[in-house]
Amino acid sequence: MVEINSLPKNWVVFDSAEDVAETLVTKLCHLAQQAIEDKGSFTLVTAGGTTPQKCYELLAQQTADWQNWHIYMGDERCLPVDDKDRNSVALSQAWLFFGKIPSQNIHFIPTELGSDLAAKSYAQLIQSIDQFDVVLLGMGEDGHTASLFPGHHYPQNQSVVIETHSPKPPSERVSLSYEKLSQAKVVFKLITGQNKRNAVKDWLKQQANLPIQQVEGEQTWVYIDSAAL
Repeated sequence: MVEINSLPKNWVVFDSAEDVAETLVTKLCHLAQQAIEDKGSFTLVTAGGTTPQKCYELLAQQTADWQNWHIYMGDERCLPVDDKDRNSVALSQAWLFFGKIPSQNIHFIPTELGSDLAAKSYAQLIQSIDQFDVVLLGMGEDGHTASLFPGHHYPQNQSVVIETHSPKPPSERVSLSYEKLSQAKVVFKLITGQNKRNAVKDWLKQQANLPIQQVEGEQTWVYIDSAAL
């Protein structure tokens, strides 16, 4: 068990994954309203996984200026467009299917075209975005985030990269790069569940250099539940 008092100041500990999701959704709606007042739009990079999924289900119940939200993806699996294991399908079912956000503001990674075409297409799409308002990241048991895995090397100076040997199926994926994910006003790292404890310990020791550690926004917050410590 990690001592809460010894955690970095940007780590916030919650009793449960539900508390993480509820707090994040409140924060997201506030940041979105602020961004829309400041510049007319809010750009959000979504993450796959169970904890972000809870957030999307809660977002579907909120009232917001949805017309000015723009949704992007941190990564996607190379699967048919309607495959249940795609992040876009889970995201749509939990939130986007309800039609609050205009379809032209929803930017999925077209991995049904194959990884090369999908990566090129998405890189072109996000080329004009110097900085996202918010990037959401989850973490796997091995410390991976998006589709960026420990011990794997990715080309530098690219906004979108291809993963061809994912340890978890499917092996082929397309992901925003460390550099592009870090181009954010705020990064939220959402860590929940007992199965994350070993990775969290390695992270806090600062010895592992896990993928989750390699993304830093202008502000970076770690929202973690007590089970993961």
